[in-house]
Amino acid sequence: MKTLTSLAAGIVCSLSVMTTPVFGQTYPNQPISLIVGFPPGGGVDMVARQLADALAKQLGQQVIVENRAGAAGNIAMDYVSRARPDGYVLLMGNLGMLTANPALYPKQASESVKKLAPIARLVVTPLLAAVPSTLPAKDMKAFIALAKSKPGKMFFGSGGSGNINHLAVELLNIQTGLKLTHVPYKGSAPSLTALAANEVQLVIDGLNVVQPQVSGGRARAIAITGEKRAPDLPDVPTMAEAGYPDMTIYGWQGIFAPAGTPPAVLEKLTREVEKALANPELANRLKKQGTDPAYQPPAEFEKYISAERTRWEKVIRSADIKIQ
Repeated sequence: MKTLTSLAAGIVCSLSVMTTPVFGQTYPNQPISLIVGFPPGGGVDMVARQLADALAKQLGQQVIVENRAGAAGNIAMDYVSRARPDGYVLLMGNLGMLTANPALYPKQASESVKKLAPIARLVVTPLLAAVPSTLPAKDMKAFIALAKSKPGKMFFGSGGSGNINHLAVELLNIQTGLKLTHVPYKGSAPSLTALAANEVQLVIDGLNVVQPQVSGGRARAIAITGEKRAPDLPDVPTMAEAGYPDMTIYGWQGIFAPAGTPPAVLEKLTREVEKALANPELANRLKKQGTDPAYQPPAEFEKYISAERTRWEKVIRSADIKIQ
C-alpha cells in the first residue's frame, strides 16, 4: 500500500513538473485580456492599445484591451490580482498604481500589489506642464509668480488621486511653496478638457497625452520634466533649466500578471514584450506619441519599482496626502 501511495505521489509530482513547460508551449490558445485602470484616451490606454496590437500579431491570438476605470487604478489592479493565474488576464500598471497607491490605499492596494507578478517595464514618459492658452503665464517662473499672487484661487487637475500627474504637482508645491488646489478627474482626458476650459490652471501629465492639446492651441506648454527638451517642442525648457532640477520626473508603465502564473508563461510574455518593443515600427509609433520604449526584465523592473516607491512615498508624507 505504501509502495502504491509513493508511486502515485511520484506520478503527481512528475506531472506537475511537466505541466508548466507544456502549458508554456501551448500558451496562448485563447484571447488575452489586457486590463487598463483608466478611461480610453489616456496615456496608459494609448500604450496598452499599441502593445496589444503588436502582441496579437506575434502570438496569433487576440489581445483585448479592457478599461476598468476608477479608484486611481485600484479597481483594475484588484481585478487582475484576483484573476486566475494562467496568463489570460494581464494588467497595464503605472507609477501611481504600483508605487503611490500602496501608501494612499494601504488596505486595498498593498494587498493587490503583493498578488501581482511583473512581466516587464514597457515605456517611460517625460511629463509636460501645461496651462490654459488663455492664461497670461508664458513660462514656469511666470506661472509660479501668478499662482503666488492668487493664493487659494488656482487649481490643478490630475487623472486621479495618487497618479503621477497628481504627485508631480504636489512635489512642485513643496519645492516652490505654492498651494495649488487639487481637482482629481477619472483619467487624463477629462482633466485636459478642464484645462482647456480654464477650470483648472495647471496640468502636469504625460507628454504623449498633453502634446495634442498644445498642438491644437487649447493649452500652452511651459516646461518638460525630462532630462532634455522634447524634439517636437524645442522651445519648451526642462524643469531643470527653469530652476527646479529635483522636478526631473518620468512616468512609466509596465505589464503584470497575477502572482502564481506559471513561470513558463511569464517568461514567454517577457520575451514577446521585449521583441515587440524592439520592433522599429512599434518603437516609432510610441515615440510619436511622446513616450519612449524602455524595456526592463522582471528582476530589474522590481528594483526600479522599489526605488520609485521610496521616492514618492516621501512626497506623499511631506504633502500629507490622504485619500478621503
